[in-house]
Amino acid sequence: MIRGAALIMLISTTAFAEVGWLSARGIIEPGTRFEAFGGTRSFGIGVMRADQGNGYAAVTGELAYGFYDRALELRAARVRQLTVGVAKASLSVGGSAYLVPENFDGGLGPNLALNFAFGGPIFTFDIGLQSGIELFFRSFLWRLPERLSVGFQWRIEKWIIGLAGRAGVDVVLGGWVLRGDAVLSLSWLMR
Repeated sequence: MIRGAALIMLISTTAFAEVGWLSARGIIEPGTRFEAFGGTRSFGIGVMRADQGNGYAAVTGELAYGFYDRALELRAARVRQLTVGVAKASLSVGGSAYLVPENFDGGLGPNLALNFAFGGPIFTFDIGLQSGIELFFRSFLWRLPERLSVGFQWRIEKWIIGLAGRAGVDVVLGGWVLRGDAVLSLSWLMR
């Protein structure tokens, strides 16, 4: 089972309307979080800024390059932490805009995620459900990416090291395609 999941994550390409890595977590830290990430299908940078006066809501933005798909992607989301305590939950509503220069194509895609975090301020385990819609303008290709995400975060002072992965399917006209990717991230918190 584990070998099969790892094989899926290594050989499949990614959909574009997936939830951003910063908004696929169940906890919102107060202040601003800057992140650099790289993985099996993409690399990029991002920022999460918690609302002033309300540490349970934030805005995220990411710029990513998918090197297998040869596409630039801009992701943004509004994240709201729904619960507090040892087990936390958050809801993320966002969207993506993407450009595929090689094919002169681009598109848009909204996404939604429900995430859960377990743990404390030093070590956190995240699990989430993600859904989205994407539509390319020139090729008129559409997909519905559906994902399960799992991740770990380890905090050392103002630095956070994260390891996350997601796997699932893209529902397409006439069937579905298995998808998956994994990412390693380094974040810095500024309060």
